[in-house]
Amino acid sequence: MPHGVRPFERHDRDQLTELVNLHIAAVLPGVAVSVNTVMSQLEREPLESTVDPWVIERRCLVATDDQNRLHAAALLHHFGNGPGVSPDFADAAEIRWLICRPDQLDDGRRLMEVCIALLDEWNVENRYADGSLPAPACYGVPYAWPHIGSLCSAAGFAPSREETVLRVRCADLIQDDRPPFQVGRSAGVLGTRFTLSEEGATVAFIEVCQLTAELTRSYASIGWADVGNLHVDDGVDPKTVIPHLYSAGAEWLLQGGIEMLIEYHSGEDPKEHLGLLEKCGFETLVTNTRGWATA
Repeated sequence: MPHGVRPFERHDRDQLTELVNLHIAAVLPGVAVSVNTVMSQLEREPLESTVDPWVIERRCLVATDDQNRLHAAALLHHFGNGPGVSPDFADAAEIRWLICRPDQLDDGRRLMEVCIALLDEWNVENRYADGSLPAPACYGVPYAWPHIGSLCSAAGFAPSREETVLRVRCADLIQDDRPPFQVGRSAGVLGTRFTLSEEGATVAFIEVCQLTAELTRSYASIGWADVGNLHVDDGVDPKTVIPHLYSAGAEWLLQGGIEMLIEYHSGEDPKEHLGLLEKCGFETLVTNTRGWATA
């Protein structure tokens, strides 16, 4: 390995966590993850219940100076070819994340070179890159990390799509008028589900997820939640039901002291949906480029 690039060692954990939080802070205000959260991701990612079991090897590498100050770090995943592995991940490897101090890009480049050499050693056909740190909204390569985007581009990776992460204060979502439907609350697949029903038939639902589960060991997470599922039946006007769905979810979250709600809009979503989000009060938190891969 080049001078200063080596495998992660346990004594690096505090510096690594500081570097992780430097990048999280540029995406999600008020959230900083703990050392335990970072160390846990190096071992496994239980929230990635489909993809994580396909990983057969994990490597964490760091770049340091002569005083052992950590300037860059990367986590790599090597996927297996066993039964049940998706074709996109069979014979594949991923730079799960690579982070670097913006004023130490030379170390970031050296680390990226070692990452590429490791992908060569694994002899995989499909090569991906991402920025999935253990915090909400930190995935792909956010626009807030231009230095990481430049490192990935220089290494031959290119994104395939964009996704906008939006946020709103829960208090701004509350509707004064009552919805023309019955409102129900239940446990959902990805969070607490709120349904709108007409004559006993559900016409739309939303699931809101408290991010305390994802950030159990974070220093600040209780103020955030996100939308896990949103569904409106065909033939139902989204403009009629979606504001009431957000209102029902927001009112519930506020009772638990959760003040901010995150929503997502990808290029595959209808443009009208983005306009409706903005009309409800959502504003862009960050735009993330996704699907980074080599040609």
